Amino acid sequence: MSELAGSRFSIIIPCHNDLDGLCACLSGIYQQKGGTSFEVIVVDDCSDMDVSERLRAQYPKVIFARLQKNSGPGAARNKGIEKARGQYIAFIDSDVVPNPLWLTSLDAEFKRGAVIICGQVRHSSKFWARLTALTAFGEYQINQNGYRRHCPSVNYAIAADVMAPFSYDETIPFAGEDVVLSTQLTNAGHSIRYLTSAWVLHNPVLSIWKYCRRSFIYGKGFRFSRARCPELSGYNLHRYLGALSSVVLFFIRSGIDFTRLAKLRKELSIELWEIPIFGAGVLFTRLVYAAGVFAGYIMMDKH
Repeated sequence: MSELAGSRFSIIIPCHNDLDGLCACLSGIYQQKGGTSFEVIVVDDCSDMDVSERLRAQYPKVIFARLQKNSGPGAARNKGIEKARGQYIAFIDSDVVPNPLWLTSLDAEFKRGAVIICGQVRHSSKFWARLTALTAFGEYQINQNGYRRHCPSVNYAIAADVMAPFSYDETIPFAGEDVVLSTQLTNAGHSIRYLTSAWVLHNPVLSIWKYCRRSFIYGKGFRFSRARCPELSGYNLHRYLGALSSVVLFFIRSGIDFTRLAKLRKELSIELWEIPIFGAGVLFTRLVYAAGVFAGYIMMDKH
């Protein structure tokens, strides 16, 4: 049940040219069990079509906002935060579907004293989803006590009063703004609790071009996020040294991904005959990613 006044949760969904994914996400949200009150805020990051015109009749209680120009997910989430009235803010991406007990699980964990929660991301059986599982979420490691240093905003919840002094860095035009925010929050003394029961299903609809573009953007985002938070790594180098670090990063990340491939093969239902295909996909992904990192060095150097 959604209650626009006095809601316990404000669910913020940034969206850009993903109407089908957004529809699936909203369907999952409105099938939540447990009775936790919530409001839904969809922020259209200047999609080719106005999503509010397509969905307002079907979802009359959803709060729609639209950015006048494509500004990136950080700006979209900040716009959603401006409109949020819930005690807790839950961020979710348009290409995931929450499980029916997602909000109930988050609510129970907040009642146990958590102030920031990172939910689990599960992946569909589609090739792109499984390849993303090997490459895109590897750096968000969980320590032995169930806490994370960083948290992707694909499935992330925070107490509104804790979020109030912070915002997403809108000067990062690509990806990595969630890493910067997580770093700022943990540097301020807050802990990010990892919660497997608050899982969402990642089900991206991608072509090879969209996948390449996203991997390249992630690479640029890596460089920009490290510039904002130098303590994360030693990659604040001159652009020519940055080129060398990009090569080193390619081999390091590829090695990590191959280790994950061996570890997660059964979990991701990767058959033996598929291993060479996913192996090639890992190498290709990291090559494009490294190119993005180098492009980020060039762009930062010009600034």
